[in-house]
Amino acid sequence: MREIAHTLGSVADAVQGELTGERDVVLRGLRAPEEAGEGDLAVLVDPRRPPARCGATALVLGRSVELPGLPPNTVRVKDARRALTVLLSLFHPGRGRAGGVQAGAFVDPGADVDPTAFVAAGATVEAGARLGPRAEVHAGAYVGEGVIVGEESILFPNVTLYEGTVVGRRVRIHAGTVIGSDGFGYDRDAAGVQVKIPQVGGVAVGDDVEIGANCAIDRATLETTWIGNGTKIDNLVQIGHNTRIGEHCCLVGQAGIAGSVTLGRFCVVAGQAGIADHVTLGDGVVVGAQCGVPSDLPSGVWLGTPALPRAHARRVLVTLPHLPEMRRELRDLEERCTRLEAALERALSGGPERS
Repeated sequence: MREIAHTLGSVADAVQGELTGERDVVLRGLRAPEEAGEGDLAVLVDPRRPPARCGATALVLGRSVELPGLPPNTVRVKDARRALTVLLSLFHPGRGRAGGVQAGAFVDPGADVDPTAFVAAGATVEAGARLGPRAEVHAGAYVGEGVIVGEESILFPNVTLYEGTVVGRRVRIHAGTVIGSDGFGYDRDAAGVQVKIPQVGGVAVGDDVEIGANCAIDRATLETTWIGNGTKIDNLVQIGHNTRIGEHCCLVGQAGIAGSVTLGRFCVVAGQAGIADHVTLGDGVVVGAQCGVPSDLPSGVWLGTPALPRAHARRVLVTLPHLPEMRRELRDLEERCTRLEAALERALSGGPERS
């Protein structure tokens, strides 16, 4: 990716840090601390794991971090992780594409493409579709009839947007993702044969959403499957029909959300977690990795299958490795109790006791 050189002074200004060293020293790029060399800037995000050697010309680190062998040029900040985010954008500002339709793209005459939008060779934009200012549709992407793509949104290669999909502003959809495919809806007739339920709704994706590679978001049966503003979706996530994802949620790789699920705002669904149909998660609910959610969760952090509150689940998980020996001990106790009960009955009946 394109990288731009900056002075140490501009770096300190960008992260609002306290500079020690030369403001005019030029930094050609941003590198990991263990890989940085002469002319590089590095950020020490985790002071508990400092590199054995850091050859960077300048280092950004927390205000209270003290380490031996620091370079003469340093920038002290309140939050090194947040500073790294700022500096990544500073050194790698991205490359906006000039507007226009490349030769080899198919754009239906009935489509409305803003002059500043970009359509790559091999992309398809069907009739009635609208591409907003500075939107980008890359090679192999498909924009179906009537689809709306908001300003500055990017469809990376081989993204498919079915008819009835609306994408907001500043949305990034990564390669291979399919939005608006039919929901998994079937009914059985009198003979038990599965009959398809037509899926005639759509999908609406809010502003500032990012959707990873190879995700699938199904259209609603009648109304709209909704992805809230600011939500971030990792690779390989499935979202079923009629589901409503609230604002600023985070769905991690291989999570599966069934149909008609409702997530509140700021929810987290970790990797490989599964949520059953018609379940509702309250605002801020966190579902742990590989968690199975069969019923509503109003609040809190949940782990395990079926989902349990975190404190309870941790006790269960600590106990699990000991179940075989606990089973043996329980069986031994049952046998001892049986012998003691038999001895007590004999004693009470006046019969001879046996050891």
